[in-house]
Formats: sequence, structure tokens, C-alpha cells
Amino acid sequence: MSIRIGALLLLALFLQWSRKSIKITTYSYSDNRLSQDLDGLRIVHLSDLQSEYFGKAQRRLLKKTAAASPDCIVFTGDLVDRNHTDYAAGLTLMKGLLQIAPVYYVNGNHELALPQEDISQMYDALREMGVHLLLDRSEDFIWNDERLHLLGVSEETLYQAKIYGGALEEGEKCERRKISDTEIDGNVIRQAIEGMTAAFGEGDAALLLVHEPQFLEQYALPGVRLICAGHAHGGQIRLPFTQGLFAPGQGILPKLTKGLHQAQHGGSCTMVISRGLGNSTFPFRIFNRPEIVVIVFAHKATL
Repeated sequence: MSIRIGALLLLALFLQWSRKSIKITTYSYSDNRLSQDLDGLRIVHLSDLQSEYFGKAQRRLLKKTAAASPDCIVFTGDLVDRNHTDYAAGLTLMKGLLQIAPVYYVNGNHELALPQEDISQMYDALREMGVHLLLDRSEDFIWNDERLHLLGVSEETLYQAKIYGGALEEGEKCERRKISDTEIDGNVIRQAIEGMTAAFGEGDAALLLVHEPQFLEQYALPGVRLICAGHAHGGQIRLPFTQGLFAPGQGILPKLTKGLHQAQHGGSCTMVISRGLGNSTFPFRIFNRPEIVVIVFAHKATL
């Protein structure tokens, strides 16, 4: 009996460690089209808090983020969770992040599923505290006198792409949990991105924020160099030599759940996928710790 109790205790400790122990993952992003003035730019990429807490007032998460020394912080959706919504968790995090660096945000499918009045109030609160909301809009981030365009494709636009592509019928908005990702209209995504990149000059660098990674090829349009995405939660449960067991919109053994991925079409474009921080329907993360992603820009000289 004591062995069984001990084993259960170890399992509980392991599950809690997997769920709450934050890992920092750093990637070097090189592109010979980038200005050398962007060398050394550090971007922290966070995603999928899902109304979770990491210490009182998010202290552990904020301490880890500050230790990464970001010049800019991007958040790619699901700040709150529709199943156990706690707006304070996300607002507390954002308030603390703003003390570290400028914060840019795009929404996720969980925000889309919440009552419009409630989520509008949350967006207003984010704007008032100084968060840059990139909901189908762009802003410029200036670093070392160099301009980096930051774009955001909202979850509302992805929802419309699913309706026009046949994954949903018009009027199904109230049944948002039924959203399927098998059929989309890529033109909706393209038009949204082209509307934001139309005024780009030659050589301009753009970082695109999106929530759902499975549309990588639709995002990889001229002018988009780097994409940050979340949503897949690292596949939730990761076993050795796998990409995780399941991700929404991708199903069993998904390919786009973490790390760096190169678009196959539409020119050279790299996606960085965060494993995210919190959980939703399934309460555990196994061999898949919460993640802070750090992207360090490095100019790659042409040979």
C-alpha cells in the first residue's frame, strides 16, 4: 500500500511540475533580407495563458519573462479560457508584462467564444493599460532606428475564412465550439494580410501574429518574413520522437505544435509556434512544460 501511495504521490508531483514549471526556449532568427540594425533584437513570444496563474499575481511568469530581457513581447491569443474564465489572470499578466517591454496582442478562439460584451470590456481594459491590439491591423515597432512591421490576423477573420470555405454555415456563430478547420477560404486570409502590407516598401520586414498555426501556407504571403502562432498547446501530451498527440484543427499526431517551421510556398517565411502556457479542456501537460519563447534576430550576410 505504501508503495502505491508513493507512486501516486510521485505521479501527482510530476503532473504538477509538467503543468507549472516554465521552460524558456530560445531561437535565433536569421534572414539576409533583414537590416543589420535589427541585430540582437529580442522578442518574447507568449501564448495560451487560458486564465492560468503562475504564482501570486503571475510573479513566476513575469520573473522568467524579465530574465529573457525582451525588447518587445508578443502574445498570440487565448489569454482567457471560455471554460473557466478568469479575466483577472490575463489582465494581471498584461499589466506586469508592460513593465518589462511593449506588448502586442492578437486574439484566439477562446476569446471569440466568449460573450461579445465581456470580451469587448477586456479589450478596452487592455487598450487602456497600453497593450497594442493587432486585430486585423498593423503597427510599427522601432528599434535601433529600424522599423519592424507587426501585423495581426484576428480570430474573427479566420472564422470568416472557415465560413466561406465551407467548414461552417452562416449563422453558426453561436456554436463556436463546432468550428472545423478542414475547409477554409484562403482568399479571406490573403485579403486581410494584403490590406496590411500594401504600403510596404522594398525590404520592409514584417512579423505576423496569428493564433492558429495550421494555416501556415495561407499566411506565407509576400512581405511576411516571420510568423508567431500558438493554439496547439504543444500537442498537450508529448511522447519521445513525436510532435504531440493531438492539436485542435490538426487532429491526431499533428505536425505544427512547436518550434520553427518553414513555409513550402509563397516565398521564404518562418513560423515560430509556442507550446503555450495554460490548459483548456484537458487539464494536464505531459512532457510538455509551459513555454516562454525567445526569438533573437541575427542578420545573415549574403555570401
